[in-house]
Amino acid sequence: MSRSVFHEALRHLALLLILFAVLSPLLWLLLTAFKPYGELFNNPPTILPEAATLVNFTEGWEIGGGKGIMDSLIVSSISTLICLILGFPAAYALARRFPPHGQLSFTILSLRMMPPIVPVIGFYLLFQELALFDTYTGLIIVYTFMNLPLVIWLLAEFMRQIPKSYEEAARVDGATWFQLFRDVLLPLSLPGVLTAGILAMIFAWNEFLFALVLTGDAVITLPKALASFFLFQQPNWGQLGAIGIVAFGPLLLLSYYMQRLLIRSFSIELGGR
Repeated sequence: MSRSVFHEALRHLALLLILFAVLSPLLWLLLTAFKPYGELFNNPPTILPEAATLVNFTEGWEIGGGKGIMDSLIVSSISTLICLILGFPAAYALARRFPPHGQLSFTILSLRMMPPIVPVIGFYLLFQELALFDTYTGLIIVYTFMNLPLVIWLLAEFMRQIPKSYEEAARVDGATWFQLFRDVLLPLSLPGVLTAGILAMIFAWNEFLFALVLTGDAVITLPKALASFFLFQQPNWGQLGAIGIVAFGPLLLLSYYMQRLLIRSFSIELGGR
């Protein structure tokens, strides 16, 4: 065996070990989701379920996991959509009218750096006065406030890479501002839109503090629902594993699909230049 082949084999072995270390918690979570309650406490623990069951999925969904997933899906998807709608024109103005390393860009991004504990009490008092406590609307407003600065900053960085000559050519051809955004800016900045949307969706999906303080029993997001499994009952690890897999699966598929779309978008953009 030549030295180059040996080094290549070592490299692949190292990658496999790293992949196993990264995926082993998810694999254990998946196996736990299919174990019956009594098997969860075997000593020594079993790796593969001896009597696989789907009871954990149905019971975990009924005791609060289903509502947590649906509520998280509602508030995270709507807030992400609002962030993209508001952030796209704001990012265009920031990219075209202000220098890339100016104070305004840093000020917008610094709003995202604010610790959540700082505004949460103010939001709580304000929502009590405006009857927004424990409502979807209130949580959507908070998540939009939380993620909009990041969306604007990311989209502005992508738009700065779009040559102004494309816009000038569209204007010479008689394109309106709406046609300019729809037919020129949006397709060219699609990788940035997807990246910002994925990040905003993930941040909203995983957020816990705002959901804990600003909601009661009417709105229960997934992180809050999972926490309630520990607070109000003896934790059933099988149910936690089942709900965790159900909650993690859509994000994994979304990230995988968007990754392929990102690569294709970059290829189209680079090929057109």
